[in-house]
Amino acid sequence: MDILSAKLFTELPDFCPTPDAFDIAPDGSLTLSCPNYADRAIPGVLVRVTKDGEVSKLIDVPILQETGMSKPMGIAYDDNGVLYVCDNQGNKGRILRMTFNKNTLINTEIIASGFNSINGIRYYKGAVYVTQTKLPKLKKEKVVGGVYRFKTSDRNIEVNNDKTDKNLIYTSITQNPNRQVGLDGLVFNKKGDLLVGNLGDATIYKLTLTLDGNVSNDEVYVKLPITAAPDGINIDLKGNLYVAGFAQNQIFKIDTNKKVTLLAQYPDNNGTNGALDQPADLIVYGDKLIISNFDLMVAKGMKNTKHSKPYTLSYINLKE
Repeated sequence: MDILSAKLFTELPDFCPTPDAFDIAPDGSLTLSCPNYADRAIPGVLVRVTKDGEVSKLIDVPILQETGMSKPMGIAYDDNGVLYVCDNQGNKGRILRMTFNKNTLINTEIIASGFNSINGIRYYKGAVYVTQTKLPKLKKEKVVGGVYRFKTSDRNIEVNNDKTDKNLIYTSITQNPNRQVGLDGLVFNKKGDLLVGNLGDATIYKLTLTLDGNVSNDEVYVKLPITAAPDGINIDLKGNLYVAGFAQNQIFKIDTNKKVTLLAQYPDNNGTNGALDQPADLIVYGDKLIISNFDLMVAKGMKNTKHSKPYTLSYINLKE
C-alpha cells in the first residue's frame, strides 16, 4: 500500500534540475546543492531556500579548470559558518572549503582532491567526514566504500583512493549482488557516534570514534528493506533517524529503540504536488522534514523511469 504523506515545499527553477543535499546556513535558511547531472550545460550551483520556500541562487560553484565542471553533492557548514562541499567529478572529486560574507563567496580553498566517488559530508569537532560510494582499487569481487576524515585546517591533500590514504578511516564491502554501490549518507548523533549508510546493502552502521577521529568499533545499527537503497540520513533532537529510500520513493524513520517506520512511499510519478520522486537527501528543519527529489537515475530495482519537471522539494510534517 502506498503511503502518500508528503507535500510540496517548493518548486525549483530550471537551474536546479537535480537537487541533492542540504544543510542549514548561519542565517537559518537552507542551502541546497544542485550538481545538475541532468543538464551538463548548467554549472553546479548552490541554492538558498527560505523557511517560506522562496528560492534564489546562492552561487555557481567554482569549476575545476581541468574538466570545466562543478558537481556539488554533500555539503556541511562548520561552527564558524564555513561551508564544505563535495564536488563529485568522477576520479577528480574535491572537497571545497568556501568562506562567505553573508551570501557572498569570499574565498574557495581545496581541502583534498582526487576522489573517485565523493558523496556525503558531515562536520564534527574540527574535522569533516566524507563518504565514497566506491573505491575501485580495493575492489576484488565486490564494491568497497569508504569514510574519510580531514581536519578543517588541511589543504591540498591528494588522495589515492586506497589503503595508503592516511585519512581513510573506515571501509565497507557491499554484499548485495543486485546493487553494487557502497557508503553514502552519514550523520552524527549527540554522543558523537557516526551513523553511515551502505546504499547497496540497505544497512546503517554505527561507528564509534576515538578522540582523534579513528574508528574504534563498528556495528550494524539497523537493516532496512534490501530494496530501499538508503541515501541521505538526518537526525532530530530526540535521536530519531530519517532516511531517504532512493530506489523505492520511500522515507523511513528509525527511533532510538531501532524501530523502523515507513513514513512515506510513492509509485513512479513526476513529482507534482510534492510526491516523492527519487528522494536523495532530507533534513529536519523546524517541524518539517524537507526532502530533495533527484529524479534522474533509471536502473533495475528503481521506481524512477525518467527525468522530468517539476523540480521539487517535498516535506513531511513531523508534528502530525
